[in-house]
Amino acid sequence: MNFLDLCGNAWIRHGGIHVDRQGFANRFSEQRVGRDPFADKASLILRELLRDPGRGWGVRELASELRLDPGFVSRMGRELEGLGYAAREAGRLKLRDARSVLDDWAHAYSYRRNRMRGYYRQVKEPLELLAGLRAARVPGGTVYALSLQAGAHLVDHHARFSEVHVYVQDETAEHALRDALDLVQVDEGADVWLMSPYYRHSVFDGLREVDGLPVVSDVQLYLDLYSYPLRGAEQAEHLYASVIEPTLPAGMR
Repeated sequence: MNFLDLCGNAWIRHGGIHVDRQGFANRFSEQRVGRDPFADKASLILRELLRDPGRGWGVRELASELRLDPGFVSRMGRELEGLGYAAREAGRLKLRDARSVLDDWAHAYSYRRNRMRGYYRQVKEPLELLAGLRAARVPGGTVYALSLQAGAHLVDHHARFSEVHVYVQDETAEHALRDALDLVQVDEGADVWLMSPYYRHSVFDGLREVDGLPVVSDVQLYLDLYSYPLRGAEQAEHLYASVIEPTLPAGMR
């Protein structure tokens, strides 16, 4: 097979021509970078550690709980140790600094990474949208969850909201909500946003029902709120202080 590369190595034979130049070192070798602990599947590990911050996990135990490959969990565990997010205690992986994890994660992530479609439903005030969602006849098996300010309002009433953001698992779920709420898609003036998640594998991790509606985990709420322009960072900090921090061991507060 004839070839020529950018370092000067070549092997060419054509007709009466024969060029054989090999042994020049690769000047363009790939530079290895650390694995991203905030990537979709990798974030499942951090989400589990944050769910029970005082618990230590064996690699195979954690892999089984998350249905991940033990080798992947082991590699990510070493990455978390190297970043100072976790430590080994008696051979078990344990969260070290929850606040640093959340701060770094929030700066690396933005809710704008989700694919968002704006819809409109005429209401007098935003709480009517939540009431309409509770009353909507959504087909069974439809996976969706509230986030951002509407979701945070259900978890801890702190700030008013004017928009409702809802994660939908797939197009079927989006169509079901759109039809159940009689939503009209708009380019401007949306008061309901249906979002296809950037975190396809992990956004629904920790999903729970609050006041009759599905809401993402406190960790996902914190991440989404942090980059939201309308008092989002303020509400994220309030959520941390009032809901997340009290669940942490005394040494992490």
